[in-house]
Amino acid sequence: MAVSDREEKQSQTVSVDDNRSLENDTAAEKRLVRKTDLLMMPGLALAYFTHTLDRANLGNAKTDGFEKDLGLVGNQFSLLLVLFYVPYAIFNIPWSILAKKYNSARVIPFAILSWGACTMGSAAAKNFAGIMSARIIMGAIEAAYKPCEVYYLSLFYTRKEMAFRVSWIGQMGFIAGAVSGLISWSVFQWDGGLHGWQYLFLIEGSITVVVAAYLYVFAPKSPEESRWYTEEEVTLAKHRLEQDSSDQDKEFRWGDARNQLKQWQTWVFAFMALMYGVGVASSSNFLPTMIKRLTSEATTANLYTVGPNLTAAVFQVTICWLSDRYQQRATFACGTTVISLIAWILLGTLDLVHNPQVGYFLTYLITFATFIPSNLVPAWLSSNTPTTTGRAVSLGLNYMAMNMAGVVSSLIYRAEDAPVYRPALVTVGCTQGVFVVTALAMRQYYVRMNKKIDSGEIPCAPGMEVRPEYRYAI
Repeated sequence: MAVSDREEKQSQTVSVDDNRSLENDTAAEKRLVRKTDLLMMPGLALAYFTHTLDRANLGNAKTDGFEKDLGLVGNQFSLLLVLFYVPYAIFNIPWSILAKKYNSARVIPFAILSWGACTMGSAAAKNFAGIMSARIIMGAIEAAYKPCEVYYLSLFYTRKEMAFRVSWIGQMGFIAGAVSGLISWSVFQWDGGLHGWQYLFLIEGSITVVVAAYLYVFAPKSPEESRWYTEEEVTLAKHRLEQDSSDQDKEFRWGDARNQLKQWQTWVFAFMALMYGVGVASSSNFLPTMIKRLTSEATTANLYTVGPNLTAAVFQVTICWLSDRYQQRATFACGTTVISLIAWILLGTLDLVHNPQVGYFLTYLITFATFIPSNLVPAWLSSNTPTTTGRAVSLGLNYMAMNMAGVVSSLIYRAEDAPVYRPALVTVGCTQGVFVVTALAMRQYYVRMNKKIDSGEIPCAPGMEVRPEYRYAI
């Protein structure tokens, strides 16, 4: 009996020690995540803030006589958008490769500084050729940000933490839209030596240059190379990330890149990005124009963009937090897209001349719901890509497709369809419907794959032989 009692006490002691160890590990992990948030999130949020300011400011400039001042005729404004989105799409993959090879903490600040300089230089444009050159260069440089950002986050956070962080950064795009609307409303009323849109470009470009300097100083390259992490935190960080990837080194493997491009899933995700990207680009570039249809004062249209953007910021963070909480990507992305699909079609088919309040309400629905997939789908893709090289390439392709959708968006908003742009608005609704169907089909595919792994029909997820407990995100 004495021996039995001793064994029971020893067993209880081991159990208590294990529980304490688990609690200590959990507490240490929470501290690590909080420290990483403080180091990463402010700088990346400010970076995306400037990215949106500089990319979408043509929509605001258009309401201040931008076209007349530069002598634009016909569809030349739409052509400017097209010429921005072509390099904006083409250069996503090259920038992703550079981020993998030279580290996002150095690539991102360089890109931000460069596009800030281009924005300020745009204020000196005198004609279509001048503004066209600036926008083409800016498109090639701004292509760096989103794929590099998501890849950068994947080096610090687990896949269960990604969507909320991507959305927290993404909501700064809405705040940028609101701030840009306020800046535009203010400077367009100035009576100085420059046009209002020139002041807009100079102010927003200056903000961007300051943010680039901040990121260069404070952005950590990795937990191992950052002075802010202790040795214990570096070990814990590496252990956390090993659960999601089959490699964590800095080498770019061309074999992994080729294999990733041979996977049909990579191209389906790119197709989904193309579909939801039409709505994203349309909302970014034409929201002031759509609101201008609802008011007789051009400057007021910029002020009216503030409400939809601020509301969308709150909704985006909340919905993506719920997606992380319940680990559901497709469900939340599709649910919100259905809302925006309906809003886009109604905006193009209802008589809003006599019901401007209804039209303004629809812009709220469009702004918050349209952008949700652009946050959740890259996080979903990143979670289901086992190698870091494959992740960099697939994210680059994903954002390339989304940015190519900007070309589609720019072409469907034709001058002859103004002020309603009915064909364009219905087209956006249709592309979002195709996205919903495709995303739900991909979700069902991953559900079946997880069931096969659970049943032993297949031993593990392809490429994750070293992590047989790995399951696909859905």
